[in-house]
Amino acid sequence: MLDLSHLNQNQKAAVTYGGGPVSIVAGAGTGKTTVITHRLAYLVEKGKAKPEEILALTFTDKAATEMAERVDQLLSRGYADLWISTFHSFCERILKEHGLDIGLSTDFKLVDQTAAWLLVRQNLDQFKLDYYRPIGQPTKFIHALVSHFSRCKDQAVYPEDYLAYSQKAFEDKERLKEIASVYETYQKLLLGSGLLDFGDLINYCLKLFQKRPRILEKYRQQFKYILVDEFQDTNWVQYELVKLLAAPRNNLTVSSDDDQAVYRWRGASFSNVVQFKKDFPKAKEVVLIENYRSRQNILDSAYRFIQANNPNRLEHISQIDKNLKAAKKGKGKIGHLHFKSGEQEVSGVLEKIVELLREDKDATFSDFAILVRANHEASAFIRGLERSNIPYQFMALRGLYAKPVILDIVSYFKFLDNYHESSAAFRILSLPFLNLLPEDIAQITRYSSRRSKSIFESLQELSLIPGLSLQTINGVNRILSLVEKHTTRAREKNVSEILLSFLEDSGYLEYLVKKERKEDLDLISQFHSRIKNFEETHLDSRLRAFMEELNLELESGEEGKMNFDVEQGPAVVKIMTLHSAKGLEFKYTFLVNLVDKRFPSLERKDPIEIPEKLIKDILPEGDFHLQEERRLFYVGMTRAKDGLFLTSAEDYCGVTRKRLSRFLIELGYAAVLTHLKSRGVRVNQKKFERVKEFLLPERFSFTQLAAFEKCPLQYKFAHILKIPVKGKAVFSFGKTMHQTLQEFLLVSTSGPVGLKDLLEIYQREWLDEWYENPAQKKEYFELGQKTLRKFYQNFRKEKPKLFFFRGHPALEQDFNIKIGGYTLIGKIDRIDDKGDGVEIIDYKTGSAKERLRPEDKKQLLIYQMAAEEVLGLKPQKLTYHYLDEGKSLSFLGSRADIEKEKKEIVDEIEQIKRSDFKATPGWQCDWCDFKNICEFSYKNNH
Repeated sequence: MLDLSHLNQNQKAAVTYGGGPVSIVAGAGTGKTTVITHRLAYLVEKGKAKPEEILALTFTDKAATEMAERVDQLLSRGYADLWISTFHSFCERILKEHGLDIGLSTDFKLVDQTAAWLLVRQNLDQFKLDYYRPIGQPTKFIHALVSHFSRCKDQAVYPEDYLAYSQKAFEDKERLKEIASVYETYQKLLLGSGLLDFGDLINYCLKLFQKRPRILEKYRQQFKYILVDEFQDTNWVQYELVKLLAAPRNNLTVSSDDDQAVYRWRGASFSNVVQFKKDFPKAKEVVLIENYRSRQNILDSAYRFIQANNPNRLEHISQIDKNLKAAKKGKGKIGHLHFKSGEQEVSGVLEKIVELLREDKDATFSDFAILVRANHEASAFIRGLERSNIPYQFMALRGLYAKPVILDIVSYFKFLDNYHESSAAFRILSLPFLNLLPEDIAQITRYSSRRSKSIFESLQELSLIPGLSLQTINGVNRILSLVEKHTTRAREKNVSEILLSFLEDSGYLEYLVKKERKEDLDLISQFHSRIKNFEETHLDSRLRAFMEELNLELESGEEGKMNFDVEQGPAVVKIMTLHSAKGLEFKYTFLVNLVDKRFPSLERKDPIEIPEKLIKDILPEGDFHLQEERRLFYVGMTRAKDGLFLTSAEDYCGVTRKRLSRFLIELGYAAVLTHLKSRGVRVNQKKFERVKEFLLPERFSFTQLAAFEKCPLQYKFAHILKIPVKGKAVFSFGKTMHQTLQEFLLVSTSGPVGLKDLLEIYQREWLDEWYENPAQKKEYFELGQKTLRKFYQNFRKEKPKLFFFRGHPALEQDFNIKIGGYTLIGKIDRIDDKGDGVEIIDYKTGSAKERLRPEDKKQLLIYQMAAEEVLGLKPQKLTYHYLDEGKSLSFLGSRADIEKEKKEIVDEIEQIKRSDFKATPGWQCDWCDFKNICEFSYKNNH
């Protein structure tokens, strides 16, 4: 039973509203996500729709994940499918299934703006340019083009539309025709390379539904309810897509706050919100104003401030009340701190943090956020925090390639690619875990300079360099042997193999694990994902090809995308941009550098602007840039729970004295100097330290439970720290076999297939990675062919009938099941239709077992529970199919087996939640992926 007792009256009205369109206007901190997730759960629990019959759309992967996790906790039962995603992920899923219906290949790859820049850069000669011919470096010019095309797609403007407009234009006809031509070339390049950009996903999905009414009707019938979060950030084409899908029922719920619209182009923050009211004049409107985050005086100050954006606000247009009311009693701290210099401003902020920590005994460093308008403004605060020994984390969305741990890896890659890259060699010698003496490194570099040799050449002549310690000589020899080994591998192996080999062979990974450098481990994991993405999209995935692309990326100005989770990791002060802070909250918030031309920032117009006649959005009147900056400032103010501090300075090492930001003046503040109370801040971290907490996964799987059972520390490494590990030939082979059989069985549902087809699929799906040498690879490849011939013989003899679940063959069938209040997720390899029931099949490579022990049955028992309770099926038997030997072992769990297994699963999950993740070394260490970096491993202690 879904509990709604904690919701206020308006929240409950939004959650329980029946059919038809509803607009939820949700102010900052009013529980918008709570309402959206409870509405979804309410519709399911009340039987108004099944989980797969509700489409929930939001704007970031993180928001979609969080929404799905919250819904998991609210639903009383599991589900097979839940359509909670970003707009782009939703459209990608639809196009992967139906793209062929509009002539679009379904094996397309996605490109972001950087990849699009690379594509244009590498094919610049194909663009017929006259007016826009770049002089010198084309970097900025290409960025302008790619950005322009992206803006066009937000408005559903395609090359043919542009060309048609240019032919009717009175002015700039030739320039506009050139843009249309270049746009057409860009689009042909994308499609010719099997690529789509993010704008294409939405537009082609819209075209699919417009041109193929049968497919549109299929999804209209499926999605009885549609929910859209952050509706104020939708663009024209996204809203068109939603309207098309929602009709004719129009069970459409949108949640928005125009005052927090900071991602819209040219200030069109309420374009769709206003249009929604025109499209659905009888829509239910619920306004949420009870704030559960901030103190009333903070809310009052923010409300007075945002009034300056009238009349371009929903409150003014719709005559509704958006004056937020605090649920928390008492006053918050609000202040303006103005300093002589930028350096003093940094010291003043740090001084205030320490003062608040002493006053508020419940506060930790993670209760503080320093919010900057632009990334570069964080530098001074980072230096100040380091000097003061205050722990911090700079949560930028970009800058992965500039992080020290990634610079170390890239330097090693550069060195492998070119031994004479001396700057890279110097960085490698300086790696802390190598323990080379600084004075020895200086001696080596001096020798290189004197002899006009590269550092690598000097390392070959260590005996000629006087005074080097034995420690350094041994360290250098170790580096040289690694370089020799990895150089050979780099000519043949994928770049991800070189990355993981370097991390493990050098001892770098072991060093980071021992030091518990979670942030660095997370950055490595993100860089590893970047590399895997490169490997999936390039035929040549070796080191040199990757370095060529990385160098082009750096040339384009790309700094590397980063993900971060504010709730993860130890207690640290958070530094981030105001855009990144949207949706977050902090006990004490500092908005810094509040001076003229920094905040509000100077307006930067698009280098190539879309002609106004092609724009479908409703654009605001007045200074839309200033309005956007004011909304951004409002977002910063409403992040604060108990304290809001606005800071500025007169001098930032410039020629002229800085004036206060107009936003401070609007708030009634003046340039009154604040005097520092001390010469500097130096913190004893131990005094404020809290026990380190790790954020556990919200969902669990059989793999996780098995890892914890073997060793809690292995679980921590794999599922909390997410340390990337070297692959194994057996895993590459197993994955190949699984993918081959899935594809073969899928194809078999459409018509007759032969052994030749199966072997061709095998060749196509072969994963050519982590094999030790060509001989091992050949041995595995031939084993696979032999295994598949055996499988095909059985397939022809038995003629298995695949079960179809909701119109799709049940292969790699996802499930999400609730056990004792916890969520378990998984995939069933295959489900066969047995007439009056089904057979659940899981493939295994390796030797077949003679008989199954209780622990061997666990995985299939979980699948049986999912089949019965989530998929609504009646399993007749559960089967492990051992591919290598063509043997099978089957059983079926009794009610007693199922209940016993459920109890054990709940006990295991509760153990994970209580665990301190201490190692349990023993025989299992021999098969552990982390044995070479674990100080407790049996291998390292015997």
